[in-house]
Amino acid sequence: MQEKVLGQNRVRLFIRSRKPRRKLKPANEVSEADINALLQAIKDFDGYPKLKDLSRIVHSLTPLQINVIVRYLERSGAIVIDTEGYIVWAHKEQDQLTLGEVAEMSDDLKEFVAKYHE
Repeated sequence: MQEKVLGQNRVRLFIRSRKPRRKLKPANEVSEADINALLQAIKDFDGYPKLKDLSRIVHSLTPLQINVIVRYLERSGAIVIDTEGYIVWAHKEQDQLTLGEVAEMSDDLKEFVAKYHE
């Protein structure tokens, strides 16, 4: 801030106390809660959401974070995106037990499966 006094320049300095700087986090950092929130918003959407509309659905995420999450979900097979940018399928959680969980297996089959997975 400068002030003119009788043709001379006078400078006033203000000294501010230094606040500790916040730890910067990467712009594309996402948490599991962010992923679950976006996936739930996609599942709750009536119809097929378009990729460009996701920022209006989930306000708490930046466009970069949404892009990172969408690419992760697409690579993991949790969602399917068509060529026009619509999310046409989202993986639904199974509430029922699978056949492998309820089947009664003989000891021979259990040994075979254990050896096969090694």
